[in-house]
Amino acid sequence: MDFGAHAAPMKHSVIPKKLQVRPRTRVQLILFALLGIYLIIAPTIELKYFLTQGKPVELPGSMPESEDLINSGVDGSKETVIEGEKLYKINGWSFLTVATDLADYDIYLVLRSEKRDYVFQTTPTGRRDIPRVFPEFNLDLKNSGFNVYIAKEALRVGDYQVCFLYINKETGQRYFQETDRHIIRTPNRLELVKIQ
Repeated sequence: MDFGAHAAPMKHSVIPKKLQVRPRTRVQLILFALLGIYLIIAPTIELKYFLTQGKPVELPGSMPESEDLINSGVDGSKETVIEGEKLYKINGWSFLTVATDLADYDIYLVLRSEKRDYVFQTTPTGRRDIPRVFPEFNLDLKNSGFNVYIAKEALRVGDYQVCFLYINKETGQRYFQETDRHIIRTPNRLELVKIQ
């Protein structure tokens, strides 16, 4: 029996030739999709596993309401490299007007967005000018300066209001103050601006 003579002709494909994807193009599409996924998750991986400095700290509890009890000034920001990591150094001064001793408090710089607060531990520095500017406060203000280091990758692109948080080391009491300074995180840098 000869079945070949009566068999219907074979169809090669139901998809029109113009719409068929070649194997090489499939590989390119898969690689492009993987690249897109990498670009989305790479900053999170870098922050979690590779950055050692300039990361925010996690504090339990919520932020208190902003009170007018903290005098402060943010002098500037400067890009710097420490131990091979590119960081932004924010410097300025602040003090809690109701404190008896600033050494009794942990001081944090808080970057507040509409969605989240990022909290960074400050390092106290000396400021000779602050005691002269505020002689009415019965408080040792010689160490009211601060530095804080922030990794750009620790923040999402957006606008962040600069705030201060003081936590009493013994009692845990918190004092919070918003400022008129903002940090703008662009894809390439951090920029300190004053909002009027």
